[in-house]
Amino acid sequence: MKDFFSKGSPFLSHPLLTAERTRHEIDFLVKALPLHPAARVLDIGCGFGRHSVELARRDYHVLGIDPAAAMIRAARENAQEAGVDVEFQQVAAEGYFAAEPFDAALCLFTTFGQIPPASDEDNRDLLSTVFNSLKEGGRFALELPQKQPALDALKPSDRFGGNTSYAEVRRSYDAGTGIVTEQFHIVSPDSAQDFHLRYRLFTQQDVTGLLTAAGLQRLKSYDGYTGADLTDDSPAMLFICAK
Repeated sequence: MKDFFSKGSPFLSHPLLTAERTRHEIDFLVKALPLHPAARVLDIGCGFGRHSVELARRDYHVLGIDPAAAMIRAARENAQEAGVDVEFQQVAAEGYFAAEPFDAALCLFTTFGQIPPASDEDNRDLLSTVFNSLKEGGRFALELPQKQPALDALKPSDRFGGNTSYAEVRRSYDAGTGIVTEQFHIVSPDSAQDFHLRYRLFTQQDVTGLLTAAGLQRLKSYDGYTGADLTDDSPAMLFICAK
């Protein structure tokens, strides 16, 4: 079974990650952080580069990092297609060292809490990278699902598509470790592939404690990108922090 972020990943054609959604998220973050013109931004867990590319379209200077070769390859292709200049590096955030400090950093869309292959340790240590990569007073945006609403909405299985091309998803949750496991069976007329994804869920209190331990100050918390304050019922948590 292949890692979810490897070649052929269903993440590369995720139906919910539209250009409209990406523009809305960046519109919100530019104001919420806020980002000054030509700011240097570190996009942690950049995936196929949707946020990095949109920021570059707005003349921000962006470095996107991700541990997955397939994601970095797709990000570079997307930047080239968009005609923008973005630097991408294949590196896990926990092992990244910034040669020059950034004005802001982003860690979005369930990047935080990911469990690497052959490991039971999540990537929470990336918060130290954030602290070390930011200028004094630099800003950090962290988006991730909220534990209880995510569990309330968790479906044991799903199936998408038709008879010859479809995706089946099976999900489970380990209450002892707090880890969700998702297994994907992707079928096309020519092939069948299996992928797996594991990530840890966090409460608001968990995240606040981890941010504080890393030296990051929580300035504001939102119900995702709605602009409303974060509540116990918010499916997505968006934290705006400062070094």
